Amino acid sequence: MYKGPLKQGTELARFDMPVIRDGFLAGGGAGQFEREAYKTAFASGEKAGYDAGIQKAQAMLDKIEGLLRDLTTLKSTIVREAELQCVELAMSIARKIIITELTARPEELVQMTKEGLLRLERTGQVTIKVHPALYDFFNNHKPDLLKIHPDIVFDADPSVTRYGTVVMGPVEDVVTDVDEQLKNLIKDMVDRHGAD
Repeated sequence: MYKGPLKQGTELARFDMPVIRDGFLAGGGAGQFEREAYKTAFASGEKAGYDAGIQKAQAMLDKIEGLLRDLTTLKSTIVREAELQCVELAMSIARKIIITELTARPEELVQMTKEGLLRLERTGQVTIKVHPALYDFFNNHKPDLLKIHPDIVFDADPSVTRYGTVVMGPVEDVVTDVDEQLKNLIKDMVDRHGAD
């Protein structure tokens, strides 16, 4: 405040508060400052929100990628297990059909034994091991087998199944058992599948 004497008759000049120029309060006052602060804060918040969104999206994408890997692994596992179960089911059905056929038509056992004889090197005596329940049946069909090889002996062996024979030559054996043939078939399939 002015503490000096007042002069009479002089005109008073108007005095306004100083205004800071450089865009701070010039012309707009406090409202302009608030708008600038709001714009700056909004832009800063928008950028922070965008960055947070990117991080969340990346985290989600990482989870989705992991889920897809897990699903691919699960699919492979299910396919392998289903494939194995299908093979087991097919072999079980085939076994039942073959055994039903051999029970209804036991002469097929003689035919299987003939094929075993043909695969064998036929020098010397050939022994055909059969289940005791089939011993008489094979003795009745011995003339057919003697056409293939003249020196055949039958041996009743309870360890031989009712659905096959063991044809034994001096050098090698041929097993015509249904279960053994199916095992060999599965082994061949697995070997071929592994080669692919």
